[in-house]
Amino acid sequence: MEIKRKLLDEEYNNLYVTSDTHFNHNKEFVFKARGYNNPTDMTNHMIGVINETVGPSGILLHLGDFCLNTFLPGFISILNRLTVKELWLLNGNHNNPHSRLDYRELNTPYPITQLGDYFTFRHSKKCYVCFHFPLMVWDGVNQGSAHLCGHSHGDLSYSRPENKENKILDCGWDIWKRPLHIKEIEKIMDKKNIASVHHD
Repeated sequence: MEIKRKLLDEEYNNLYVTSDTHFNHNKEFVFKARGYNNPTDMTNHMIGVINETVGPSGILLHLGDFCLNTFLPGFISILNRLTVKELWLLNGNHNNPHSRLDYRELNTPYPITQLGDYFTFRHSKKCYVCFHFPLMVWDGVNQGSAHLCGHSHGDLSYSRPENKENKILDCGWDIWKRPLHIKEIEKIMDKKNIASVHHD
């Protein structure tokens, strides 16, 4: 499923992007690699960072792998502790349990939008293609559209910020330790080249 949306100025200027938070993930290669003693400390700290960074006027676009090892009550608990204006959720490869929910039935303090697998948004002349996994080719790649992704936890050089060859960016938590504001993303993308890829 693909969703396309033209963002209003207020939405765009208050947009923050992250991925692969892995809230509650109980594997040491996740929480210990991030410098935490246990998944509870990790989850608590990340929630605090998100609330401080995004704030009550910000929209959080999450590019997948929101949480793991989490049943519905725990998932709702995380949602209720976030103090954002809106939450936009893209599917990842670890979707339990939110992929089965009707968010209209959740009593969260802010609206949640489920974006499916593939989300494209535009503002002014800028276009962003969002997909959990890093792509080699995406819609408008030859025209300068940018690709926001996650999944690789910073381990794929192709999608890291220092790669200048393509307008692709891993927005994952393991690189940035916080959500990125869209204006930060703009500055990073401005330093990257438009890929020369044959695409009909």
